[in-house]
Amino acid sequence: MCSVYVRYLDSGHFSGTFMAILTLDPSIAAKARAAALFEKLGLHLADERPILESWRKANHDWRRERLRRVALHATRVQDHLRRFTRPSKKADSSSRTTMGRLKAVWCIELGRKFRTLSEAAAFVNRKPSNISQALKLGVRCGPYHWEAYEAGKHGENA
Repeated sequence: MCSVYVRYLDSGHFSGTFMAILTLDPSIAAKARAAALFEKLGLHLADERPILESWRKANHDWRRERLRRVALHATRVQDHLRRFTRPSKKADSSSRTTMGRLKAVWCIELGRKFRTLSEAAAFVNRKPSNISQALKLGVRCGPYHWEAYEAGKHGENA
C-alpha cells in the first residue's frame, strides 16, 4: 500500500486529502506511478509543508499579538489600581494588632497596665478579640475603655 497526499480544487478552494493506492510494490517507483495516475485524473500532488509553515507563522504572529495585549492590559490594571486604591487608614504600626506577639494594654479607668490582651480579657471576663476591637474602635469592653500601652504616655512603672 502506498499513501499519497493529494490537493484538489473543491468549489474554488484547494482542499487536501490522503488517498491510498493499493500496490504490491511499496517502493519509490510505485509512488511515482501513483503520482502519474493522479495527474491523469486531474489531481495534483501537494506538499503539506508550505501549508504548515503558513500556519506556524500565523500562530506565531497571533501569540506575539496576544502577549502584547496581555502586557498592555496588565499596565492598565496597575495604573487603575494606583489611581483608585485608597491608602491604608492606619499608617502607624503602633495601632495595628500584633499577630501572635504580646501586646500590652492600658485600662483608662483603672490606670492599670496589662501585659497582654489575654490578661486584660480575663480580668473583665471577655475574649481577647473583644479587647482588640475596643482598642481599634475606641469603645468599651466590659465597663472599661482601653488603649495600647505606651511607656512614655502611661508611665514606666505602671
